[in-house]
Amino acid sequence: IELENTIKQIFKESRNNYGSRKIKLESKKNGYNISIRKILGGINMERYNKEQQFIFVTGPSESGKSGGINHIKAKYQQVKHLKIRDIFPAVYKDSKSNLTYDEWYDNELKNNFESFWDRYIQKAREMSEGADVVIMDTMYGVKEIQYLYKKLRQNVSVLYIDAPEEERIRREYKRLRTDSPYTDRKADYSITMEQVAEKTRKKDAKKKRLETFEYKDLAYEQGGTIVVRPNGIKFSKVINNNGTVEELYEKLDLYIESEITKVKNR
Repeated sequence: IELENTIKQIFKESRNNYGSRKIKLESKKNGYNISIRKILGGINMERYNKEQQFIFVTGPSESGKSGGINHIKAKYQQVKHLKIRDIFPAVYKDSKSNLTYDEWYDNELKNNFESFWDRYIQKAREMSEGADVVIMDTMYGVKEIQYLYKKLRQNVSVLYIDAPEEERIRREYKRLRTDSPYTDRKADYSITMEQVAEKTRKKDAKKKRLETFEYKDLAYEQGGTIVVRPNGIKFSKVINNNGTVEELYEKLDLYIESEITKVKNR
């Protein structure tokens, strides 16, 4: 009991931000040599009892999603950004399956759909480091978000960042011809507007097959479900990135701050 209380106290004093290794170092200062497994048990108990908002980010290709997410995670300490493509491999590793990752993924999605997403939620909580708001990208599939809403209710939402096609192509062209401020990617001055347009449209075609565009029209339905319907009370928050970068950031700030406030007031 004393060890558990120590773990929880250190975690609480870090405002739910410390991971297991940091807690282990802090506990040693108090004369305790606690195993990582014991620490994870203590902090996960706290995290699972904590209110969190899970925001799935989606939208057409090159609409400003990545730039918007980079802005959010740089500005708000209460927000944790996770890539969906990083969470599933972690679930796969825990499963200790003898199948290859692709075989396991296809099998789970087909035969254990609800359990598959339950384990995804659990792993996202573990990886979120106790953040108030967890933003994850990029999300596809109507059936998937319908189940997550059924499971998480008010604790899940969708942020759909939209922009006109011609504007998306122009911005992507400009971005690719500029050094990235976030990675080691260098400007590509050989790329043409036509190449960017073709690539963007191919990405959009794939997203259409995966039901990405339906997310824009998700609406609440009587009986506690969400459906794809142009009319009605919208489930997804649609932000139109049709102005300057500063205007996009202002819209995102208003949205994220409202989500953080909701979590704090629950």
